[in-house]
Amino acid sequence: MDKEKILNIENLDITFHTNAGDIHAIRGVNIDLEKGETVAIVGESGSGKSVSMKAVMGLLASNATVNGGKIEFRYTHDDGTEAEIDILQKDRAWIRKHINGKRIAMIFQDPMTSLDPTMTIGRQITEGIIWHYGTSKADAWKKAVELLTEVGITDVEKRMKQYPHQLSGGMRQRVVIAIALACDPELLICDEPTTALDVTIQAKILELIMRVQKERGLSVIYITHDLGVVAKVADYIDVMYAGKIVEKGTADEIFYDPRHPYTWGLLSAMPDLKTDDSRLYTIPGSPPNLLHEVRGDAFAARNIYALKADEIADPPMFQISKNHFASTWLLDPRAPRVEMPAELKARIERMKKEAE
Repeated sequence: MDKEKILNIENLDITFHTNAGDIHAIRGVNIDLEKGETVAIVGESGSGKSVSMKAVMGLLASNATVNGGKIEFRYTHDDGTEAEIDILQKDRAWIRKHINGKRIAMIFQDPMTSLDPTMTIGRQITEGIIWHYGTSKADAWKKAVELLTEVGITDVEKRMKQYPHQLSGGMRQRVVIAIALACDPELLICDEPTTALDVTIQAKILELIMRVQKERGLSVIYITHDLGVVAKVADYIDVMYAGKIVEKGTADEIFYDPRHPYTWGLLSAMPDLKTDDSRLYTIPGSPPNLLHEVRGDAFAARNIYALKADEIADPPMFQISKNHFASTWLLDPRAPRVEMPAELKARIERMKKEAE
């Protein structure tokens, strides 16, 4: 793993065993993240975004089997020395003690399910600090007060003694962020962190995460299907479909020069006030059932540009630029030339103008 990389997921492959049969949910995922960067993983529900990140946290359900791959994570010990581990080689107890909350923290989408309704806010923040570092209660309390102030909560001493149901949704999400930051992690995973919040609060929470990231030099992974969020926060974007990454690149490359028909569909489905269409675009069909082994390209059945090759073999990742790759046979030199839809092209031109 090169010097600046903090996380390197290589060929991750996961199957879930269910009463209905085996679900091959993650099919060779590759994701990497450098220090201080933000990667967004986008895709429809069920594409495998959250499962991949739960594997990073060592939080996979008991019916999951990791068939192969590695999750290399580099972190700094308390004494300043660096360590590099493969998370898949460690047991749950070790991950809980050394990684979860302490070096990799996760913010989930619904703060109400992340917080314990029976515990005060203060106790929920101090718990991890005391458990990981053996800090005294008084020092942990002091740090919790600082954390709540850092995430923009006012009247902190009063809030520390309150319970989750006594706070608004936006406040609860700020508390969840404070808990995630409590042990000074190096990597923050945000799983749809603004979904349960109204639009004005969403923007504030995103600004908060970005500010904290900058101040602390954090590396961040966003899991989301909201491309509006992605446009604000991401340096790099990985587009996921049916358990695989189908396109990856810088935010500019994915937004302004998308190459995979699925990415075209996602961008076309974004609400846009200036579009000529009276109806919002939707990608036809539905994702494949991963109970059945996928033959060829998983997106072929929904792809109006599908080629004969898509039925036979899964396309490899074709390189477009240094950081830009897409898994579609349309990029094969032998394939017929296919342009992105004209309406999307016009939309991208408008996006470029707005960005300027």
